[in-house]
Amino acid sequence: MNKNLINISELSKNDIDELIAFAEQFFDGDGGCKRENIFPDKTIANVFFEPSTRTKLSFEIAAKNLGCQTINFDIKNSSMKKGESVFETIDTVSLMGVDMFIIRSSEPILAELANMMPGVKFINAGEGTESHPTQTLTDFLTIKQTKDTLNNLKIVIVGDLDHSRVARSFLNGISNYEENEIVLTGHPDLCSNFINNDKYHYVENLDDALKDADIVMALRIQHERIQSSTEIDIDEYKALYQVNSERMELAKGDAILMHPGPVNMDIEVSESLYHSDKSVIRDQVSNGVAIRMAVLSRFLS
Repeated sequence: MNKNLINISELSKNDIDELIAFAEQFFDGDGGCKRENIFPDKTIANVFFEPSTRTKLSFEIAAKNLGCQTINFDIKNSSMKKGESVFETIDTVSLMGVDMFIIRSSEPILAELANMMPGVKFINAGEGTESHPTQTLTDFLTIKQTKDTLNNLKIVIVGDLDHSRVARSFLNGISNYEENEIVLTGHPDLCSNFINNDKYHYVENLDDALKDADIVMALRIQHERIQSSTEIDIDEYKALYQVNSERMELAKGDAILMHPGPVNMDIEVSESLYHSDKSVIRDQVSNGVAIRMAVLSRFLS
């Protein structure tokens, strides 16, 4: 295992299985996460160039559960506003005794930072539209809890595929596992990179895609990344691509609904389905802490 986690492709199937099993050990008897004072001498800095609730706070909670000191770097009030580069900023902070950086960025900068700063550890908390490895691990843990396997499943991913690092990272990671049927669906204007693609199976009609699914993963419409020239009629989107209780009946009886969050409620997912026993969206949130505890432990060690 590398000293940094930048892309899910850096992890072998065995690495992924071990991290999932390790994460499960951090749960206490009540479904929460244990507090283990394992790394009281380590300092971790969260550097988020994009807004985040789930990823940022779960990393902070995971670090504190492990006994780490944490810094939430305030970009808006930093010297970057005076023209200091990302590299100069990270290098300066590392010299103050930071052992690991958790970074979220709209641009792919982590590989370059890791190459320029070999003495510092980096974890990807979401980068560009390509990679979000700890979200993939969180999703895999959630599937394993409900299906006991990551093999022989029909997995349907619906939504804004073009702008989703979650989807790309998931597709990359699930390729380690066998006999899965992956079906992609969503509004054609939001799936242009996947429609005529030999690697993935795209189905335009959501109802057709959902038939006999084991896993349904809905994605957020990422308005902040969509070009102004692409106009999505929300009412049309809801009619054609909202995952609701009626549509979920097309999937298998024990199918589960996932969503990385935040959910545009009653657009991507109906509120009634979100709160139903088919939804594991809230489990994904709590599982994110355990996975990030496992990741931090492995890469700090």
